[in-house]
Amino acid sequence: MKRNVQHFYGCLAGGAIGDALGAPVEFMSYEKILEIHGEAGIGGLLAPNDCKYARITDDTQMTLFTAEGIIRSITRANKLGVEKTVTDTISAIFRAYLRWLYTQGLKTPHWTPSAYDGWLIKLKALHAYRDPGVTCITTLGKGIMGTLKKPINDSKGCGGIMRVAPIGLAESEENVFRVAVQSAAITHGHPTGYLAAGMFASIIHYIIEGAELLEAVNRSLERAKQEESCEECVQSVERAVMLVEEGSPCYEKLKTLGQGFTAEETLAIAVYAALSYPKDLKKALLLAVNHDGDSDSTGAVTGNILGAYLGAHNIEEELLNGIELSREIEQLSSDLFMQYEENETWLCKYPAW
Repeated sequence: MKRNVQHFYGCLAGGAIGDALGAPVEFMSYEKILEIHGEAGIGGLLAPNDCKYARITDDTQMTLFTAEGIIRSITRANKLGVEKTVTDTISAIFRAYLRWLYTQGLKTPHWTPSAYDGWLIKLKALHAYRDPGVTCITTLGKGIMGTLKKPINDSKGCGGIMRVAPIGLAESEENVFRVAVQSAAITHGHPTGYLAAGMFASIIHYIIEGAELLEAVNRSLERAKQEESCEECVQSVERAVMLVEEGSPCYEKLKTLGQGFTAEETLAIAVYAALSYPKDLKKALLLAVNHDGDSDSTGAVTGNILGAYLGAHNIEEELLNGIELSREIEQLSSDLFMQYEENETWLCKYPAW
């Protein structure tokens, strides 16, 4: 059993580390990465010249707001004395994403200034434009929530999967897959886009409940196979597992899984990297980001998985303290684990509406 603060923090911090590690080489070709960073590729966190810490991207920003949405849904249920439902959780996560949208300089139609509340939105460091995904910005900008019955588009980009790790930490086995799927469908309407998110959150959930990495992946595969239109996701992850079984992890094998721009590719690359180095977060992350494509997202998802497995106490201090907002991520992880406290300080941090 890994259901404790250290593994919650490991999950969110690991994702942020992978995100920040991959950000400087996002969209670069592998050849360009080697040209700039040497024959081994990028080898560690890089901070911009004007910054003390390596920068996170929209991947981590949205992950933090997912966690906030979950906490606020729990807070609202406790405040009203009712049982939290999946619908309540998705609504709260959607509103959290609209607050994230505000940090990117966009306002939500029909919202008043008082709607942008809570502690997370007040963090100045989150009000930074880090080249967010076009799909997330444009869909949320409409102020309309995509659903499984009424998809908002046909996108299967990785913007739906890269943000749902907190759902795997907080939700029950009964609900984790559904909540993650519906959360991703808010902005990404293709089945592959949201089913991959369900698989990813399920992997996190099984790890936190005590499963070994491969067992968690296999249980997630079995859950996905109960869904229609799961073929792309299942085939991609099964291909990743097969490559791990061959041994000798390398870029040449990883690149056969894709570039990480779509949800199933991101998940497959993350599974491959995490299973290749299950006891070494840094090695797994370096494998996950040194490739052609969406390096910050593949790094983030890998970091979420392995961080949940290893726990923050097994992550190097240099990595934990080398990213911006590290203390705030630790605090949010603790609050997500706590879920709810009945006091005014908590209600100011997580208003219940």
